[in-house]
Amino acid sequence: MSGAAPYPPAVWHALARHAESDPAREVCGFLVRRGSGDLEVVPIPNAAEAGEARRAFAMEPAAQLRVLRRLSLEGGEVVAVYHSHLDAPAVPSEEDLAAVLCDGDPVWPGVEHVVVAVRGGRAGDIRRYRLAGAAFQQVD
Repeated sequence: MSGAAPYPPAVWHALARHAESDPAREVCGFLVRRGSGDLEVVPIPNAAEAGEARRAFAMEPAAQLRVLRRLSLEGGEVVAVYHSHLDAPAVPSEEDLAAVLCDGDPVWPGVEHVVVAVRGGRAGDIRRYRLAGAAFQQVD
């Protein structure tokens, strides 16, 4: 797994475990920082149509709202949006870029995007990205 900092190893392992939990579908979710400063991987169901879920993700809206409400009440923030790529590299696709922009502006301003590559049911490479204008830029 690449890019260990600034996330602790437990976060990378939790991302990998979630990505491996459903080798037939892309998984997705948030990486949140609690008010205490702790980071937590929060899976969100992939609401993409069954045939599309192998190569696309759509975070289930009600689940997103529950997480955002909880963060608002308890303190905390979304640090990253993550998803897996099945039998593909940990590089955002054109579809990924289209999904994180609305009228050319980021849907999640200031939030990182993490992609987990899963091959043969095993998570391998994990990479972090930030939006730079209307393009993803890898974070070292």
